Amino acid sequence: MATKKYDCIIVGAGPTGIYSAYEFMKKSPKSHILVVDKGHDIYNRRCPILMKKLTKCPSNKDGHIGCQPSCSITTGFGGSGAYSDGKFNITSEFGGWMCDYLPEDEVLDLINYVDQINLSHGAPNIITDPYTQKAFEIEKRGMAVGLKLLHSRVRHLGTEVNLKVLESIYEEMKNKIDFMFKTAVKDVLIENQTVKGIILENGEEIVADYVILGVGRNGSEWLANVLSKHGVEFENNRVDLGVRVETNNIIMEEINKNLYEGKFIFNTSVGSRVRTFCSNPSGHVVVENHHGVALCNGHSYNDSSLGSDNTNFALLVSQTFDKPFNDPNEYALELSKLANKLANGGVIVQKYGDIKKGRRSTQKRIDEGFVRPTLKEAVPGDLGLVLPYNFMKSLIEMIEALDHVTPGIASEHTLLYGIEAKFYSDRPIVTKEFETKIKNLYVGGDGAGITRGLAQASANGVKIARTIIKKLN
Repeated sequence: MATKKYDCIIVGAGPTGIYSAYEFMKKSPKSHILVVDKGHDIYNRRCPILMKKLTKCPSNKDGHIGCQPSCSITTGFGGSGAYSDGKFNITSEFGGWMCDYLPEDEVLDLINYVDQINLSHGAPNIITDPYTQKAFEIEKRGMAVGLKLLHSRVRHLGTEVNLKVLESIYEEMKNKIDFMFKTAVKDVLIENQTVKGIILENGEEIVADYVILGVGRNGSEWLANVLSKHGVEFENNRVDLGVRVETNNIIMEEINKNLYEGKFIFNTSVGSRVRTFCSNPSGHVVVENHHGVALCNGHSYNDSSLGSDNTNFALLVSQTFDKPFNDPNEYALELSKLANKLANGGVIVQKYGDIKKGRRSTQKRIDEGFVRPTLKEAVPGDLGLVLPYNFMKSLIEMIEALDHVTPGIASEHTLLYGIEAKFYSDRPIVTKEFETKIKNLYVGGDGAGITRGLAQASANGVKIARTIIKKLN
């Protein structure tokens, strides 16, 4: 039996959930708001790998792999972005598909609004200008070989500053918004095609007039299952799958200095599209846990003394499936599991020179290379045994094209870690206000396939909150 009543329940304490709750707090302070997340609060998110206490995700006596109750890298207050290097891209040109629903100017206004919130909580004032003469020269070299540079002003927080900003936001919110951490949601309550609340894993019901599902990439599978059960239809059928590239800072110096993150897209000879993503100058390659599967990621610090001599970034191949196949997330998970098996539960690292020679990397070859791996636990191996031909060919073509922009990236010493995957829910069909066919049930963020990154996911949360506030008032 339901024992609690709220104006709005927000499932997920990632960017969408945080900034929607923050907007309620600021613009509708009398509203009774609950945020539920299966991870920890910001102070208790501790990854044993990042803390250097373990070399791979822990497992308990039941064989469950990862932190309890869920991965501290991908869940909890701040979502997957908490341990990212905190790149806030102020642009509507990439980072999601909110412009499919809202005018471009409104999307940019929402992003700038969130940026101001972050600045008020300690984000650095420094911002990268993507329209300098040097940036133009980089763009020109890219266009000559079929690479399109995406422009964005970038405010780089760094992992440690990003966490401080989130701590500051949490401190402002914790006495004004109700939070339930370490709490999994089983389902949403629906009556007469109207949402009435949520059902927790323990069976407890919590009622509310409105529900926002901002569950992030880690919750995309859950979101798809729950909404499908209630008759919500979906569109799109894609996944982004690839590797994390690591090279010496000196190779990436021009891009790091003038763009901080060079976001390029490239159309390959096999018809796929590859993009660079999440570049981390002086960064570290890290492991994240996704439903018991070890995946690659990367981060970097604002404080240069905490950095490495390497830059890492993701190369992701976007794969869209046609009918009858309709489970891209499962496809990516199975390939990731295969990589884990070959790496004894971890991730694979391979020299680019070995990839071109069609041979696996060995520890001896890695040690002889000029790029020292920042993820010491990665196991030398052969990514060609995991990624299908079209993926490998696409990644190779992209690296060779990037070599014209930043010479040396196609060196035999460059390291590739695998697998990195970005999971998206098939995008639920929603209104321009992000409301599903279930009245008063809203979805947003990366898990719903509407956004792809901190800026638009945060802006998405603000927009949904504003819509609901108008109805409450």
